[in-house]
Amino acid sequence: MAYTTIAGVDPNLTSLDIYQPETPECDAPVVMWVHGGGYSVGDKANQITNKANLFNSAGWILVSVNYWLTAPGLDNSAQFPDHYNDVAAAFAWVHNHITEYGGNPTRIALLGHSAGADIVSNVATNPQYLQAVGLDLTAIKCAGPLDTEGFDKAQAGSSDPDGERAQWKNALGNNPNYIVETSATMLIDAGIGIPPMIGVVRGSAGRQRIETAFLATLDAAGVTTVMIDARSLTHNEVNNHIGAANDQVMTAPLMQFLTKCLM
Repeated sequence: MAYTTIAGVDPNLTSLDIYQPETPECDAPVVMWVHGGGYSVGDKANQITNKANLFNSAGWILVSVNYWLTAPGLDNSAQFPDHYNDVAAAFAWVHNHITEYGGNPTRIALLGHSAGADIVSNVATNPQYLQAVGLDLTAIKCAGPLDTEGFDKAQAGSSDPDGERAQWKNALGNNPNYIVETSATMLIDAGIGIPPMIGVVRGSAGRQRIETAFLATLDAAGVTTVMIDARSLTHNEVNNHIGAANDQVMTAPLMQFLTKCLM
């Protein structure tokens, strides 16, 4: 389903997939998922089966979102703020149309992993992206940016095993102030409508400090937060353990958070 069109951009990159329960009900909660991939690869169908089964089994609708990707050197490469604008546009489409699929537009959670987590954290803390599509931050019932150092790009270590610093420069470097303007921890302010958040803490000591500080800054601003201790998982496992039959880390606390938020 196309949520917007951009001249010269593959229509698949501005589309979304809707996964409904077998017996959809009116006013079903909605979970939106934003994939990772360093802003340059990935697709809304990747690692989605377990998530669809998990959320559909709870009676919820899952919406998985694509966005314009960065392809350095090409004229039709996405750059700042394209990724954020696309996800905001996708959110607005869901808000405006999900009733047609049995969903409740006032009960939408926005989740993402890796680059998708960075995008979600920006859309959920910087009002300008949703305001551009006629909404405000309170339209997001709750959010889950899952595993990124992008919350504080200035503090991210120069020896980055996940290569996020290079990804940020490729995707966002057209903005000379991207390190500040896309670091969600620096965007947090009390009383602007930031929704409850769930996050993970894992990886190197520096990564854990950044992820912990993001949640602590939200707490200080009066935003409800939940932390998942994912130190036993790799970066990729944070994503592929959600809904997996043998998962002991991600699924239960995520569902607990979402159930409290959406029901």
